[in-house]
Amino acid sequence: MKDMRDFITQAEKEGMLHRIKAPVDWNLELSHIAKLNEEKKGPALLFENVKDYDSPVITSVCTTTERLALIMGEPRKASLVDLMRVWVDKNEHKIPPRWVKNAPCKENIMMGKDVDLFRFPAPKYYPLDGGRYFGTAHICVTKDPDSDWINIGTYRLQLLDKNHLGTQFIKGKHADIMLKKYQAMKKPMPIAVIVGCDPLLFLLGTARLSAFESEYDLAGSIRGEGIEVIKAETSDLPVPAGAEIVVEGEVDADAFMEEGPFGEYTGYYSGVGTDPRNFIDVKCVTFRNNPVFWGTTVGRAVTDTHMTMALTYGATLWQQLVNMKIPGIRAVYCPPEG
Repeated sequence: MKDMRDFITQAEKEGMLHRIKAPVDWNLELSHIAKLNEEKKGPALLFENVKDYDSPVITSVCTTTERLALIMGEPRKASLVDLMRVWVDKNEHKIPPRWVKNAPCKENIMMGKDVDLFRFPAPKYYPLDGGRYFGTAHICVTKDPDSDWINIGTYRLQLLDKNHLGTQFIKGKHADIMLKKYQAMKKPMPIAVIVGCDPLLFLLGTARLSAFESEYDLAGSIRGEGIEVIKAETSDLPVPAGAEIVVEGEVDADAFMEEGPFGEYTGYYSGVGTDPRNFIDVKCVTFRNNPVFWGTTVGRAVTDTHMTMALTYGATLWQQLVNMKIPGIRAVYCPPEG
């Protein structure tokens, strides 16, 4: 599996994906259907007829352990603990990404004044959300200015206008650490946002790997081969060659726009109104023909977000305990409800 389209093909072949051809509104209706589906551990949903748009939206990708096993290339009857054990075992032999010169993610390019993020069917998920959220099931790629460390992380992104995305870089997270370094240098931080890619990279984006470890390398180990990447258009950041949408921009640590609120994975809103947060000033967007937009409902447990976090938090906790040389560990488990 190299990209989202490989996942769609395989999931449909194994009866894990359902296509919705009826018209669905991106404004609250799509997310409501997805939320009900996730609560029932239903299939991945591919909405093919989204109001105002010609391109599809996929949700509920990680709702079940069976689909997490599919993403990781493991037996479908594997348990969450089985998948965590694979994660820990694969961590011993990292495989760096493999650079390519041509990639599907470059089929279309919007640059400068032509950038329009409303070109993509970003949903509005819950009634009290501050707006539409472009980034819920995505990854952000950033680079440490002092080393070769490439970080992949998932931080919510609100669609503020046609070329700005509101961010929430939580204090102490790797993107925040990097942003503070750029701030000290009085430079903006280059960033690439990927919506729709190999689902394994989203799992890695939610994981808690140690600083100076690249999620690309662990993804390569789990895949058994280096993840194919290509240079972004406006920076030297490596982006997945098979990405559906790549949003390139810069973050100024000293600049803010109003962002939020959003119905978070805790089941509560993060605040009662907007807060001044850093934002991405978008310079370029590259995307595949008929790009597949990937979103997740987040919200109250259990959604596919919680299944993803259970796997990745449990696996990284297990790995940290192994690194501490604590003897006799039989298993580690993080319940999705937690």
